[in-house]
Amino acid sequence: MKVTKGYILVEGHGDVDAIHNLVVRLSYKKLKLSLAWAKPRRWLNLHQWEAQTRGGVRAGVEFVRTKDDAGALLILRDEDDKCPRELAPQIAGQLRTLNLPFPTAYILLHPEYEVLFLPCLSRMGFPPWDKVSWEERRGIKEWLSKQLPPGRSYKPTIDQLPMTRKIDFPTLQRADVPCFGSLERALIFLNQNIGNQGEVYP
Repeated sequence: MKVTKGYILVEGHGDVDAIHNLVVRLSYKKLKLSLAWAKPRRWLNLHQWEAQTRGGVRAGVEFVRTKDDAGALLILRDEDDKCPRELAPQIAGQLRTLNLPFPTAYILLHPEYEVLFLPCLSRMGFPPWDKVSWEERRGIKEWLSKQLPPGRSYKPTIDQLPMTRKIDFPTLQRADVPCFGSLERALIFLNQNIGNQGEVYP
């Protein structure tokens, strides 16, 4: 039987190791899934179907299509200032037109990756999040920087992985962060659809 693995496309430098840790732990320890995950690959402009310069979703998935061992593809990026409910289905619809030989999921973290830290801040040595909603606005990185000692600021390339390692999944699930729920459902979808052509989440 051919061995397949899941590929992941991300945008940020800090995302590569942090998201690999997040997806692997979430897949195996919490969801008990069988799909093995390759280390994420940085790919620019994942908010655009076809980028005018470099990257873009279409070029990314066509790159993964060339991999003989590709069993699934997860595209994971910060939402920035766009609406996930509009952009994710739009990109998913375009992905369906490619009829890829593996299942694909396009997930937007709203408003940014660091939202996943907020319910677990006490485990990370930070005070509680002082906003009404987990997804109230961007600026989580800046808020984290303000909680650090003078002269120290939050840096994704340094802090994202160690903070990701301290995420407690039961705590995060109880907090009902919407984009975390979307990520969980996407991983389950990909695992269930290995070998099925053209399947896309959402």
